[in-house]
Formats: sequence, structure tokens, C-alpha cells
Amino acid sequence: MKLTKLMLAAAITAVSLTSCKKDKENPVVTISEPTEHSNFKWGEEVHLEADITDDRELKHLHAYVGDADGNHLHDFGFMVDQNISGESYHFHQHFVVPLDAPTAAWVYFEVKDAEDKLTEMKWMLHFDE
Repeated sequence: MKLTKLMLAAAITAVSLTSCKKDKENPVVTISEPTEHSNFKWGEEVHLEADITDDRELKHLHAYVGDADGNHLHDFGFMVDQNISGESYHFHQHFVVPLDAPTAAWVYFEVKDAEDKLTEMKWMLHFDE
């Protein structure tokens, strides 16, 4: 009887230690292209590349081009809204700068992990004729 109780206590302890792994970090977004404050001409294609990681599990990615206040700029025709999974995700997209683009805009990244921890990042780009 003592052995059964001891084994049950050991099993409960093992399960609680492995199932209680806490998510300690927010997702990390590392943009490799383009560099912040890059300049692009109207009509030019912008190549976006980023690596997204989390210490446990990724859940959702929302990326778009917006103004300084975070309002989506529809003329760029760029918005990504998708579920992602795993501990890492490689992001690779393109968009074309509209012929009437403002002089500056931001690429916004909003990434949630499985615990709903949120990382938000904005990356400024410049445009001219």
C-alpha cells in the first residue's frame, strides 16, 4: 500500500512538472529585409523578410502597411492575417509601392503566441518618385 501511494505521488509530481512549463517570453520578430528607413521609388517592389520565434508555440500573425497611427493603407494592397504554429516561422512577402504613396509608411507586425502574449512592431519605410 505504501509503495502504491509513493508511486502515485511520484507520477503526479512528474506530470505536474512537465505540464506546467510556463511561457516566459513574448514572441520575437527579427526583420532582415528591408532595413528600417529604406527608400523605395513609386512602383518599386518591396521585399519583406522576417523570422518570428517563441519559446513555446506561435499562434497568429497580422502584418500590414499603415500610417503613423496604425491605420491600414489600402492602396498598398498588403495585409497578411494568418494562423501560424511551431516555435519559429519564416515570413517572406512582397508588395508594390503605389504611384501615389505617401512619403513614409510603416510595416506593422502583430504576433501572438499560444498563450496570447503579443509582440507588436512597426518598421518605417520612405517613398518618392
